[in-house]
Amino acid sequence: MILHAIPSFIDADEYGAGNWKALEANRHALRGAGLPSREARFDWKNPTTLIPQVTSDIRHLLIEYSWWPDILTHLKREHSHLGVHVRTHNAEAYQHFHRARKGMRDYADLRMWCRFLQLARRDARCRKEADTLLGISEWDDAHYWRWLPGKALIRHLPYYSPWPYLRSEVKPQPWNLREAAIVSMGGNFDPSGMANVKNFDMLAMKLSRIQDKKWSFLLTWWSQWNKKVPKVSAHVGVIRDCQEPWDLLCRIRALAVLTPLGFGLKTTVLDGLAAGCHVIVHPKIAERLPRQARQLCLLCDPSRDDDVIKLADSLSDPPKSHDLNQQLCEMAVTIFRSTFKSDHREAMGC
Repeated sequence: MILHAIPSFIDADEYGAGNWKALEANRHALRGAGLPSREARFDWKNPTTLIPQVTSDIRHLLIEYSWWPDILTHLKREHSHLGVHVRTHNAEAYQHFHRARKGMRDYADLRMWCRFLQLARRDARCRKEADTLLGISEWDDAHYWRWLPGKALIRHLPYYSPWPYLRSEVKPQPWNLREAAIVSMGGNFDPSGMANVKNFDMLAMKLSRIQDKKWSFLLTWWSQWNKKVPKVSAHVGVIRDCQEPWDLLCRIRALAVLTPLGFGLKTTVLDGLAAGCHVIVHPKIAERLPRQARQLCLLCDPSRDDDVIKLADSLSDPPKSHDLNQQLCEMAVTIFRSTFKSDHREAMGC
């Protein structure tokens, strides 16, 4: 039996957020692998609430996030037979720099470096205690997790968009029926989110000059997450209530993910590709995307006029047809099967 441990901050209010989608993808892959499992919710601020839920019939623990090495130590000591597998979502120490800094001068901030070292130490302890780290990002695996001390095997567990399985009744529309709209799915009031908004606004202004009235530009800004809205130009419309992100992606022509910051994986990129959109990404983010996804994206730094002109030409044609999402789903199922070395009933597949 596998116990899938889920921190309490991933809840219904997070519907459509990256952590919520990543959890749904893992849930679907576990079912697809035909593995017997049950879920355990625990208080992320009081993770000891997980301990009594690990009963004698549990052979494997799959825990989301690398934040609780003390709990892993305790469980390994109490259950010597237990396999511990951690789903890593971010290169946490690197991510701290991108979330906290406001300028280059922040690199001289001693407190920032102290927090960086705390997070790196926490992740190293996690690698020491776990049997497997299941990384959402191949780039993070190669450039962060493998450099940390510890014995855990590092394996890539790819994210794939769960929307086609969660909302199977909603299909991507044919290209000629789609709205000539470019959508950016916002973010938060951190440096990464604000960089995305700034670059999207810049793209809207420049593309509007090149192709007057050909495109509309829409920024989703979920009201349940952010009561205030960032300032944008008149070229950008703001959607405050986007109840079904997948439905929107299936009827528009392009999605823009234009922040250069952040680690882990920009899940919206894979969602847009699965929905049949052109996906426009900042070159810095493209460097950290899986190769298969990167090849399907359009790269653009809105501060570079040449990039915007090239993008305007590329947007005229429909995107390449592909089955990347299905491939990634099947890969996730395979990784789960081999990680848990299950010989249980025939799998259902994706």
